[in-house]
Amino acid sequence: MIHAFLLLAFLLSTTTPHVAAIDFCIADIKSAPTPAGYPCKSPSTVTVDDFVFSNFVEGKPNIFNFSFTPAFVDQFPAFNGLGLSASRFDIEVGGVVPLHTHADATEVIIMIQGSLTAGFITSDTNTVYQRTLSAGNIMVLPKGLLHFALNAGSQKASATVIFSGSVQPSVQLLDLALFGNNFDSALVAKTTFLDPEQIKKLKGVFKGTG
Repeated sequence: MIHAFLLLAFLLSTTTPHVAAIDFCIADIKSAPTPAGYPCKSPSTVTVDDFVFSNFVEGKPNIFNFSFTPAFVDQFPAFNGLGLSASRFDIEVGGVVPLHTHADATEVIIMIQGSLTAGFITSDTNTVYQRTLSAGNIMVLPKGLLHFALNAGSQKASATVIFSGSVQPSVQLLDLALFGNNFDSALVAKTTFLDPEQIKKLKGVFKGTG
């Protein structure tokens, strides 16, 4: 039993974030970030306001007809060193979040209102897991997998999204990766089997060249 306890203590000591050695590490976002994150503000300058995010409000819809209000470390420095972040997500009727990935974060959708169809594709068998969610539902989208969401109802859908594993999660949108840069159209056609005219049209939408 003592050996199991010591092993557990060792594992906890090697997996607990560095910030666990102190109560908190409010990011000093005026300083340059390091590979380990932002340096901490001096505790003498920290107030209760540092632990409260007051801009979790609906944003302006984008070209996909949804808005995304981040509470990442740059917006909410209290997340510094904690390995998680959050956002508010509002999607209008007919809105869609195209296939995309977060290489460094697992996403948790917590539904607030409306109806949202969300899903992901596994990397080993290309199996699709999807579900239409409503208020009170929570769905996990594992780290690094292609996933999507769309409004599946007749009213706006809203959710809180938690990202586990990153205070500033990365995102790669498949459509932008293919059509929003200078990726040569001939290569896009060969690697995707899409019609060149369709590629040209999509490049016009996403401001791509080539």
